[in-house]
Parts: sequence; C-alpha cells; structure tokens
Amino acid sequence: MIHRRWTIALRCLPLGLLAVVLWREKPWTVQLSASAPWAVTLTILLNFAVYLPVKALRWRVALTAPPPFRQVLAATLEGLLANAAIGFGSGDLVRSARLRRQGQLEQGQLAVDYASTWAERGAEVLALALLIFVTALMTNLGMLALCLSGLAVAAYVALLGVGRILVPRLGPWPRVQRALSSGLQASTFRRVAVMAALSLLGWGSEIVMLLLFQGAFHLEPSFHTALLTLLGINAAIVIPTLPGNFGTFEAGATMALVLCGAPRDVAILYALTYHLTHVIPVAVVATTVYLIRSRSRRYKTTPARTSTGR
Repeated sequence: MIHRRWTIALRCLPLGLLAVVLWREKPWTVQLSASAPWAVTLTILLNFAVYLPVKALRWRVALTAPPPFRQVLAATLEGLLANAAIGFGSGDLVRSARLRRQGQLEQGQLAVDYASTWAERGAEVLALALLIFVTALMTNLGMLALCLSGLAVAAYVALLGVGRILVPRLGPWPRVQRALSSGLQASTFRRVAVMAALSLLGWGSEIVMLLLFQGAFHLEPSFHTALLTLLGINAAIVIPTLPGNFGTFEAGATMALVLCGAPRDVAILYALTYHLTHVIPVAVVATTVYLIRSRSRRYKTTPARTSTGR
C-alpha cells in the first residue's frame, strides 16, 4: 500500500510542479498577438486533417488483418480520449479494445492488436531517436544527445533480437507467444520503415503548428526552435504518466523554448495553450465518436442475443 502511494505521488509530481510554476510565473499576464485566434484555429484543423489521420494510418500499418481505415481512426480517437481522462498508458489498451467487434475480441484478437501498438510505439521511438541524432549533428545539442539517440536505436534492435529468440520458447503460454509473435510480425524492416516515415510526416505537420504558435506569442518564427520544441515534447511524454500528459508535456516544451531564448512566462503559456488545443477538441470529438459507436454496437448485438435466447 505504501509503495502504491509513493508511485501515485511520483506520477502526480509533474502536475504539482506545473501548478507551482503557473502560480509563480503568472503566464496569463502575457499579451498575445492579434493572430492568436487564427493560430489556434489552424492548429486544431491541422491536427484533425493531417496529424491524427497519419497517426491512425501508422497504427494500421502495424495491425494484422487491419479493418477499414475509418474504424482504425475512430478507435484511435477513443484511445486519445482514454489517455486524456485516465492517462498512465491506458490509450493503447482502449483503442485496441475498441477496434474490433466483440466476437473478434473474444477470439483473442485483443492481445494481437495490443501487441501491434507496441510495435508502433517502437517504430515511433526509433524515428524519434533518428530525428534527435540528425538534429544533434545539424545543431549543437552536444555529445550526450548523440549518445542517447544512438543508444535508443541499439536498444530497439536488441529488443527485436531478444523477442525473436523468446518466441519459440513460449509454447506453454500460447497467448503470450501469439501476442509477441504478432508484435514481431509488425516489426519487419518494411513496416518499421513505413511507420517511421509516417511518424516524420506527422511531426512535419506538428512543426507547422508550432511555427503558427510562435507568431501568436510574439516569437520570431524559427524552424530550429520549432524542431527543438517538438523534440522536447516527444522526449518528455515517452513515459506515460498523468491524464493527458499534463506537466511532462509542458516541461518538455517550456525547456526547449527557454533554451532557444523565449521568456519563461511566454514559454509556459505557449506550452499550456498548445497542449490544450490538442486535448480539448480531440476529447470533444472522441466523446461523440465513442457515444455513436457504443450505441451502434448495442443495436447490432441485441438481435443476436435475442435469437440465441430463442
């Protein structure tokens, strides 16, 4: 019980630190430019039109016998809703559980689909490590960034190798064996290359969003700053924590912006506002999608249950 309380306290620490920083810096006193409403609107549109479809498509590449794209996109939105409401890595489990019909899940498909999310995450981490490595070569991020990114790539390759060695030895646990085998099947060179390319495409759209926000906060538009902010955000949220990644998201974005010369109060408000433009609209749309799909599933399963009863 004590260990669990300490775990919860440590996971909530980023949110507590964010509250302290907001109270000290008072970022709400920052004056925004006249383009701020347009920047927020365009960012939300880009998120729904490019980033989220690319994210769903990336997962679809990893799936075994993938369903139609609209079904994958809907499950992806529901997973993001779970992450915003619950956090702690629940999004991947929820989107896997909501992807298929109930009959398919009962046949063990849930474990296979969940394994594909880990394959997708691995490819995303690989793409992030490569992006950090290239950025470190082009800028002055230092030897530490080069070493950490290289170590991440080596760890990813080593995990794939260990997984392939373990699969034949998991015969007594067929479900675990099937899930691990599915994850490795989704981690072929071709699939990983496609998922990594889609990750870079999605991040390209996010760099455009970050550039829009720079103008809204009276910052000099800079691709270099946007790229470092993107790296800071993704590095900070690699480990799932609080609902919506609040605290860690702001810490990564703020640190990158301050290192690039932005005033601290401006950087904090920039990070928090940018985060909210991704969480709130997605939560509203995802809630609507969840309610519609839940109603549709109940309507489809009721006749089957009635006929069985007869």
